[in-house]
Amino acid sequence: HKKEMNVPYHQGSFMFFRLECFKKVGLFDERFFMYPEDIDITRRMHKWYRTMFVPSVTIVHAHRAASYKSKKMLKIHMVNMIKYFNKWGWIVDQERSAWNRKLLEELGYKK
Repeated sequence: HKKEMNVPYHQGSFMFFRLECFKKVGLFDERFFMYPEDIDITRRMHKWYRTMFVPSVTIVHAHRAASYKSKKMLKIHMVNMIKYFNKWGWIVDQERSAWNRKLLEELGYKK
Protein backbone atom coordinates (compact mmCIF):
# COMPACT_ATOMS: atom_id res chain seq x y z
CA HIS A 1 0.00 0.00 0.00
CA LYS A 2 1.59 3.17 -1.17
CA LYS A 3 -1.02 5.87 -0.63
CA GLU A 4 -3.08 7.21 2.22
CA MET A 5 -6.56 5.75 2.40
CA ASN A 6 -9.61 5.88 4.62
CA VAL A 7 -9.74 2.23 5.70
CA PRO A 8 -12.68 1.06 7.83
CA TYR A 9 -10.77 -1.72 9.62
CA HIS A 10 -7.32 -1.46 11.13
CA GLN A 11 -5.11 -3.83 13.02
CA GLY A 12 -4.24 -2.23 16.30
CA SER A 13 -0.53 -2.42 16.89
CA PHE A 14 -0.46 1.39 16.67
CA MET A 15 -3.40 3.81 16.63
CA PHE A 16 -4.12 7.46 17.41
CA PHE A 17 -7.59 8.63 18.47
CA ARG A 18 -8.89 12.04 19.42
CA LEU A 19 -10.41 11.90 22.88
CA GLU A 20 -13.68 13.44 21.72
CA CYS A 21 -14.17 10.46 19.40
CA PHE A 22 -14.49 8.13 22.38
CA LYS A 23 -17.32 10.29 23.72
CA LYS A 24 -19.28 9.55 20.55
CA VAL A 25 -18.47 5.87 19.93
CA GLY A 26 -17.43 4.60 23.36
CA LEU A 27 -14.26 2.87 24.47
CA PHE A 28 -12.95 -0.54 23.50
CA ASP A 29 -15.58 -3.28 23.77
CA GLU A 30 -14.66 -5.19 26.92
CA ARG A 31 -16.20 -8.41 25.60
CA PHE A 32 -13.06 -8.87 23.50
CA PHE A 33 -9.95 -9.73 25.48
CA MET A 34 -7.79 -9.35 22.40
CA TYR A 35 -7.66 -9.80 18.63
CA PRO A 36 -10.84 -8.23 17.19
CA GLU A 37 -10.99 -5.29 19.62
CA ASP A 38 -8.96 -3.18 17.19
CA ILE A 39 -11.18 -4.05 14.24
CA ASP A 40 -14.30 -3.38 16.30
CA ILE A 41 -13.25 0.07 17.51
CA THR A 42 -12.03 1.27 14.12
CA ARG A 43 -15.25 0.02 12.59
CA ARG A 44 -17.26 2.04 15.12
CA MET A 45 -15.00 5.07 14.61
CA HIS A 46 -15.31 4.81 10.82
CA LYS A 47 -19.07 5.42 11.01
CA TRP A 48 -18.39 8.99 12.17
CA TYR A 49 -14.74 9.79 11.37
CA ARG A 50 -12.02 9.10 8.86
CA THR A 51 -9.88 6.14 9.92
CA MET A 52 -6.74 6.70 7.92
CA PHE A 53 -3.97 4.37 6.86
CA VAL A 54 -0.81 6.46 6.39
CA PRO A 55 2.00 4.53 4.67
CA SER A 56 4.62 7.24 5.23
CA VAL A 57 4.59 6.43 8.97
CA THR A 58 6.51 3.37 10.07
CA ILE A 59 6.05 1.65 13.41
CA VAL A 60 7.82 -1.55 14.43
CA HIS A 61 5.52 -3.89 16.34
CA ALA A 62 7.08 -6.92 18.03
CA HIS A 63 4.25 -9.19 16.93
CA ARG A 64 4.35 -12.33 19.01
CA ALA A 65 1.62 -14.23 17.13
CA ALA A 66 0.68 -15.97 20.37
CA SER A 67 -2.36 -17.68 18.88
CA TYR A 68 -0.09 -19.46 16.40
CA LYS A 69 2.06 -20.88 19.21
CA SER A 70 -0.30 -21.49 22.11
CA LYS A 71 -3.50 -23.54 22.14
CA LYS A 72 -4.80 -21.36 24.98
CA MET A 73 -4.29 -18.17 22.94
CA LEU A 74 -5.73 -19.82 19.82
CA LYS A 75 -8.87 -20.63 21.80
CA ILE A 76 -9.11 -17.03 23.05
CA HIS A 77 -8.65 -15.80 19.46
CA MET A 78 -11.38 -18.10 18.16
CA VAL A 79 -13.85 -17.28 20.96
CA ASN A 80 -13.34 -13.55 20.46
CA MET A 81 -13.77 -13.81 16.68
CA ILE A 82 -17.06 -15.65 17.29
CA LYS A 83 -18.12 -12.77 19.57
CA TYR A 84 -17.12 -10.26 16.88
CA PHE A 85 -19.12 -11.98 14.15
CA ASN A 86 -22.07 -12.46 16.49
CA LYS A 87 -22.00 -8.70 17.06
CA TRP A 88 -21.59 -7.58 13.43
CA GLY A 89 -22.83 -10.47 11.30
CA TRP A 90 -21.37 -13.66 9.91
CA ILE A 91 -22.18 -13.73 6.23
CA VAL A 92 -24.52 -10.83 5.53
CA ASP A 93 -22.97 -7.56 6.66
CA GLN A 94 -24.33 -4.81 4.44
CA GLU A 95 -22.33 -2.08 6.18
CA ARG A 96 -19.03 -3.89 5.64
CA SER A 97 -19.93 -4.68 2.03
CA ALA A 98 -20.78 -1.02 1.31
CA TRP A 99 -17.55 0.24 2.89
CA ASN A 100 -15.48 -2.31 0.99
CA ARG A 101 -17.10 -1.32 -2.33
CA LYS A 102 -16.49 2.37 -1.63
CA LEU A 103 -12.84 1.81 -0.70
CA LEU A 104 -12.19 -0.29 -3.80
CA GLU A 105 -13.71 2.45 -5.96
CA GLU A 106 -11.61 5.13 -4.25
CA LEU A 107 -8.48 3.06 -4.89
CA GLY A 108 -9.42 2.59 -8.54
CA TYR A 109 -9.97 -1.18 -8.38
CA LYS A 110 -13.67 -1.20 -9.06
CA LYS A 111 -16.06 1.02 -10.96
